[in-house]
Amino acid sequence: MSAPVTPPPVTWTPEDTEVVECCLCGIPGRLVHDLAPFGVVRCPSCGLVFISPRLRPEALQRLYDDVGYFEGGVYGGGVEAGGAEDGASSRDRRFDPAMLLQRTWTAGRLALLDRVRGRSPGGRLLEVGAGYGLFLDAARRAGWDTSGVELSRTGAEHATGTLGLDVFCGQLADAPLGPGFDVLCAWDTVEHVPDPLDFWRTARSLVADDGVVLFSTPYVSSLPARLLGTRWWTLKPAEHIWHFTPRTHAMLLARAGFALTRVVRSPLAPSNAGRLDSLVGVARPIPR
Repeated sequence: MSAPVTPPPVTWTPEDTEVVECCLCGIPGRLVHDLAPFGVVRCPSCGLVFISPRLRPEALQRLYDDVGYFEGGVYGGGVEAGGAEDGASSRDRRFDPAMLLQRTWTAGRLALLDRVRGRSPGGRLLEVGAGYGLFLDAARRAGWDTSGVELSRTGAEHATGTLGLDVFCGQLADAPLGPGFDVLCAWDTVEHVPDPLDFWRTARSLVADDGVVLFSTPYVSSLPARLLGTRWWTLKPAEHIWHFTPRTHAMLLARAGFALTRVVRSPLAPSNAGRLDSLVGVARPIPR
């Protein structure tokens, strides 16, 4: 049998891109790195780093709908688009380093959630950017009433069809969700959304006043980001269109009605295990 053919990488052109402004200040950014057809820019007012020009929404959707988008990263080979796994391959995948790391994060984040709430699992939990549904499935097994939102059709189909989860495919603002969630999680999601301020404002409308938000993102003030510049492995200008620091996270969340209460940056913490350039944040709604 012939070996599978790996498709060539997508080449984006200026026609696939659009120019945007800072979501906080409404002004253009100043160029930091020219990665044509993309630009890495920094807002001269608030310091938020973002991509402009960046992919248009329709080009971004093509990227996320690629069946290979989740493969080879933190998901390793642990999940296939079709969802079917034979016994031998399933046993092999359990020991895939990427999948072991994924399970470490999941356990660490569920434990962090229990600590910041000060009580055992229970209530309504929404995950935005649910991927294949691995975290959401673990949260459901821990006792949560779960819902999810995922832009990738491949990821959403696996979460719903294989794992039987309630996951809406699309943007958070379009999801048919009612308010009153006890927890909202957004793991490696906010750097992808078209407008983070709109995203967090929508999240605020869904989270109960005594609820809690947990999220993770790469951060551009990390040591790898500062040392490596354009060689930073998490720069990814096609998909990571916003780059934050703890300060810009706090500014953005405050504008949307949240207070950033905790930031976990240590790669030794289970919720952030092995991540030298990412953080986990905890935020709570500001009383209306």
